[in-house]
Amino acid sequence: MHADVPTMFLAIILVGAVLSLSVGAVADRRQHDGMVFWAVGLALHTLAYICFSLRGQISDIVSIVLANTALSCALATFTEGLYAFYQSRAPRRLIWLPVVLVFLVFFALLDQLVTRIIVGSLVFVTQCLLALTFMWRQRRQTAGRGKYFLASGIAVMTALLTLRAAGAATGAAAAMLSLSQSSLMQTLTFLGALTSLLLLAIGFVLMSKERSDQLNQIMATQDDLTGLANRRRLNEVLAIEWARAHRSGQPLGLIMIDIDWFKGYNDLYGHQAGDDCLQRVARTMETVTQRAGDLAARYGGEEFILILPDADASAAQRVAEALRQSVQALAIPHNAGADKHVTISLGVAVLSEACYPDAESLLRAADAALYRAKDGGRNQVQLAPEALRHAAPVKLVQLIWRSAYECGNAVIDGQHRQLFNDINTLLGAMLGERKTDEVAALVQVFIADVMQHFEEEEALIKAAGYPGAEDHARQHRQLLDKARTVTEHFRIGKLALGEVFEYLAHDLVARHLLIADREFFASLQPRAQAAPITH
Repeated sequence: MHADVPTMFLAIILVGAVLSLSVGAVADRRQHDGMVFWAVGLALHTLAYICFSLRGQISDIVSIVLANTALSCALATFTEGLYAFYQSRAPRRLIWLPVVLVFLVFFALLDQLVTRIIVGSLVFVTQCLLALTFMWRQRRQTAGRGKYFLASGIAVMTALLTLRAAGAATGAAAAMLSLSQSSLMQTLTFLGALTSLLLLAIGFVLMSKERSDQLNQIMATQDDLTGLANRRRLNEVLAIEWARAHRSGQPLGLIMIDIDWFKGYNDLYGHQAGDDCLQRVARTMETVTQRAGDLAARYGGEEFILILPDADASAAQRVAEALRQSVQALAIPHNAGADKHVTISLGVAVLSEACYPDAESLLRAADAALYRAKDGGRNQVQLAPEALRHAAPVKLVQLIWRSAYECGNAVIDGQHRQLFNDINTLLGAMLGERKTDEVAALVQVFIADVMQHFEEEEALIKAAGYPGAEDHARQHRQLLDKARTVTEHFRIGKLALGEVFEYLAHDLVARHLLIADREFFASLQPRAQAAPITH
C-alpha cells in the first residue's frame, strides 16, 4: 500500500501545527518545565515539513537547506526542553553544534543527494541519541509512564533516520529516498514520522502532568518551610505504623520535640531567622534518622515528631539524646535562652506490649513526656512512664546477692551487699515513678556509700599486700568521677534515668564489684602459720 505523498505531508503538517498550538496554549514560562521549548520545537518541526512539501515550488535553499536546518533546530529545541524539564544546565554547544553542521553540510552538498542524506541522517541520529542518553541518566527522577512514550517517539525517529542512511549507503533507488515520489519506503517513513510526532508530544505532556501530580502530592504531604512531612502525612503514617506494631507486637517509638524558648528567639532575631532556625533543626532531624522506615515530621509551629518503627525504649532514647546533642552542637546563638544557644526538649513514648489503646494515646504520652522535659529545665530527654519501664529491659532487674560473690572479708562483703540494696532501692523508685528529686536523693545515697566503700576497701587491700592496690584505687577514682558527671547530668535533665541506672548497676556493680574486685580476693585470704621446728 502506497500513501499519497502530498496527503501524508498535509497530515504531518496539520498534526504538528495543532500539537504546537495546543502545547503552547498550556505552556507557562514560570513553571520552568520545558513546555515552551517543546511548543517551539513542534512549530519548527511543522515548518520543516511545510518546506519539504514545497519541494520544486520554492528554491532548493529553502526546501532543502533551511528545511533540514529547521528539523535539526526542532531536535535541538526538544533537547533543550528536556534539560529544562529536569532543571539541569543544558550543554548549549553540544546541543546546537549539529544545527550549524546540518546547515553547512546541506548547503555544500546541495547537488549530492546520497551523500547529503547519509551525512544529514547521521547528524539527526546523533541529536536523537543525545536526548535519549540524557533521558536514560535521568530515568530515576521521572515518575509515571510519560517518559516511555517520549523515549519511544525518539527511538522511532532514530530508527527511521538510521534506515534512511543505510538505504542511501547501500545504493537504494532514488525513489526510495526521494520526498516527492510515492513508495512503500516513503509510506513507512511518513507513518513513522507521524507516529513519532504524536509520541513526542503526548509523552512530554504526560511527563509534565505526572510531575505536576507528584508535586501536588508532595505539597499535600510535605511541610513547605522545612521539607519534612506535614501534619496530614504524620497522622497517616502514625495510624499505619501503630496498627502494624499493635498487630505484630513489635515496638514503635515516638519522639516529640520542641525548640526551647522559640517565641523569644523570633522576637529577638525576627521571623526570617526563626524560619532558618526551624530549617536547620529539620535538617538535623533528617541526619539523625537515617533508617528507611523512620519519619520526621513538623507537628506545628516549633514542634516536631519522629516516628521510629521497631524502636524500643532504649533505641528511641538514644536517637532522642543524639538529636538533642546534635542541635546543641549547631551552636545557634540565642541570647533569650537559658543556655545562650538554641536547644530542644524531647519526650519519648514507646508502644510496647500494647500499653497504649490507640495512636492518639501514644501521641499524648510523648507530649506529656515533652512537657515534663520542659518543666524540668528544658534541653533534656524525658521518657513516658511506660517507656521507662521498658527501657533497657535486660539491665533493669533486681540484683540478688549470692554467696559466690563473697571474698571472705566481712567488711567488704557487707558493703557489697549494701550497694546491692541501694541499687534495688533505686530500681524500685524508678519503676514506682517517684519524683525526680526523690530519685536524685537516692542516687546521692548510693554514691556516698560507694565512696565510703572504696576508701575502706583501698585501705584493706593495701594492708593485705595486694600488689595492684594503686591501680585499683585509680579505677575507683575514674568510676567516681564518671558517677558524679552522670548524676549531675541527670540532675539538670541532660541524661535520662535509665542511662544513670545502667551506669551505676552495670559499671559500678556488675563489672567492678563482681569482676575487677575478684582480682584481690586471694590477697585477703588468711595465711597459714608456719609449723614449729622440732628436733
